[in-house]
Amino acid sequence: MNFFLYLLLVGVNFLMAFAGRIPANPHKNVLLETTLPKDKLQDDQVLLVSRTYKKRLLQLALVFTIIALPIVLIPYDSLTLLYFLVMIIGMIGASFYLQVVYIRKMTTVKVKNNWILPTSPILVDTTLVANKNRKLISVWWFLPSILITLSGCIYAFTTLGLSNGTWLICLISLLIMGMFLLFYYFIARFPVKSVTSNGTINQKVNDQMRHHWSVLMAVSAFVLSPLAFLPTSSLVVPYEQMMAFSIGYTILILVFVIFTFYYLFSSRKKQDDLIAQAKEYRYSDEDQYWKYGIYINPNDKRIMVPDRVGMNISVNLGRPVGKLTLGLTGILVLVALVGASIPMLISDFSSNPFELTTTHNGISLSAPLSQHKQIAWNEIESVKLVDNLPKDKLRIFGTATENYLTGEFQVNSEPAYLLVLTDKKPILEIKTKDKLYYYTNKDSSLTEKYYRTIQDTRRK
Repeated sequence: MNFFLYLLLVGVNFLMAFAGRIPANPHKNVLLETTLPKDKLQDDQVLLVSRTYKKRLLQLALVFTIIALPIVLIPYDSLTLLYFLVMIIGMIGASFYLQVVYIRKMTTVKVKNNWILPTSPILVDTTLVANKNRKLISVWWFLPSILITLSGCIYAFTTLGLSNGTWLICLISLLIMGMFLLFYYFIARFPVKSVTSNGTINQKVNDQMRHHWSVLMAVSAFVLSPLAFLPTSSLVVPYEQMMAFSIGYTILILVFVIFTFYYLFSSRKKQDDLIAQAKEYRYSDEDQYWKYGIYINPNDKRIMVPDRVGMNISVNLGRPVGKLTLGLTGILVLVALVGASIPMLISDFSSNPFELTTTHNGISLSAPLSQHKQIAWNEIESVKLVDNLPKDKLRIFGTATENYLTGEFQVNSEPAYLLVLTDKKPILEIKTKDKLYYYTNKDSSLTEKYYRTIQDTRRK
């Protein structure tokens, strides 16, 4: 697993390096967040800054690839996860800082040479305004995705109720669907802009942007809509079929990610090719509102705006809703990181991370930041010690690493709850009519002691 995470870091490093090169290629006469006169885009000073920036990105990816090497040798899952997150955040931060440095260099070149942009009166094309959503796909394209998501949620609740994290998966699925519909709404409300003096080209540029982005939102919603079926399918569908589906769906997601990059890049290239056909480019110098890839304009009522690179949609941090959106996103990411790392830290360094206690009512199982499990004495059908877990097991909701398995699983096509350190033997197996329970303690002698205690209590 550690070597896989290292390869993932290497892939992320160089993917970010190549993606970061995109702003260093001119798009609508914007290069590294700096609007330049068309005849200066190939100036030697401009090309030097652009080429050096691209070179530094690759060097940065190589440096972080070397720094990430220790992750292969870390023996603890919690420290492996933390190191992985530090590397990801570090690469993002360093890439952003490098972009800031070279945006400043490009701006310095523009100011030093006193490159004044040609001005032209604002052109309001009433035909373009009236036809701005001419190529926007219909909202009915989202209907299959909505039906699949709702069907998955209804099926999950009907079959499993609120168990096994069903409500959480369904909530996430509904939020994802709502997010894509919201983005579609914002795309439809993007104002038009006459980027050239040619009305036909302006219409084509506008049509192309709205068509590409609306199609991408609908396709994204469709690809992610099966998520609502996952919790139920993992329990109902046979293990072999579920594994085949999981592998196939993972491949589909990877293909979709590659398609997204290609689709957005082709959209950007088509826009540039159309604009290049115009005799006059109508400059819109918005450098004052773009601060290092972030749009800040309190006078613009839009919450979402197309970015200057042509590969993304940005939030307007000049509006209160934009700031709130960014703040909530940051909080959710922080909560997710804390929620993932703290249980692992406790499991790795606590003397007794998985607890088992017996009372006159039954057995209680607990793990860090997880729900307590209660097993009544009259529900227990059998108790035994085993040396190995069954090979046929599938994680449903919880954690599965090389060192420990915690949470809801499916074992031999039966629902099971695991609190198991994989390097400890024996394993306590408790079987009830509805579920299997597996437990180990860091001290194997305590696992054996609990087994004897449970057996003695059942005989009474």
